[in-house]
Amino acid sequence: MQGYWTDFKAPDFLGLPERTIAILPLGATEQHGPHLPVSVDSDLASAVADRSRAHWHPETSALILPTLTITKSNEHSAHPGTLCLSADTLLAVLRDLGDSLARTGISRLAMLNGHGGNTAVLEIACREMRLAHSMITAHGSWFGFAEWDGVVDPEDAAHDLHGGDTETSPMLAVSPDRVDMSKAQNFRSKGRGWQESGRWIGLNGQAMRPGWVIDDLNAFGACGDASVATAEKGEVLLGSAARNFAGFLREFAQFDPAT
Repeated sequence: MQGYWTDFKAPDFLGLPERTIAILPLGATEQHGPHLPVSVDSDLASAVADRSRAHWHPETSALILPTLTITKSNEHSAHPGTLCLSADTLLAVLRDLGDSLARTGISRLAMLNGHGGNTAVLEIACREMRLAHSMITAHGSWFGFAEWDGVVDPEDAAHDLHGGDTETSPMLAVSPDRVDMSKAQNFRSKGRGWQESGRWIGLNGQAMRPGWVIDDLNAFGACGDASVATAEKGEVLLGSAARNFAGFLREFAQFDPAT
């Protein structure tokens, strides 16, 4: 059984294959600087899930759920256009979805994230669903499946957190008409300075990770060099992420944390 959850009729869900995976793309509706639409995170998570279908193994049974497009984005709430749920509300939404999936007979859920602000909530949600329903769960960002070598400089990628090359390039591949490259620039993150001036505090593996809102990093609401973005780089990132996510599904169908 393969495809989009919403394309099936109620009787189709009777007798689901035992290892069917529900895939939940999560994005956001939030500002992404002056050059990108507020739909970026939702667009890219959805695009990777959709493009992965061409690489699914014939034996993979997986259904793509509707993308969650409004999530935890309050770190961007000072900028117009941002819509957000609190962490408590998002966790409650995910808990209710888990209940619905369990009633339908789903025992495996993969959450494909496109917004870093959701990560901490997803970690909790995965464990809660495991406890409540013995569901086999996993979460991760589409960025984690993309192959960056030769596409984006590793040092730049480490600070390319929001609306930079690594999101502008994929958006040029997905929806170029909604990208205004005349307003794209190198949005340098102040996070670089934190790591250059100290040893322990930073956003890239340092011992202590500070709490931040987007304006702490850059007043334009973006971090990374969007000026060097190209659709060609975006296609490489999305294509590799889609291919590798399909490989993950094959592995996840056999995964059991209890064994």
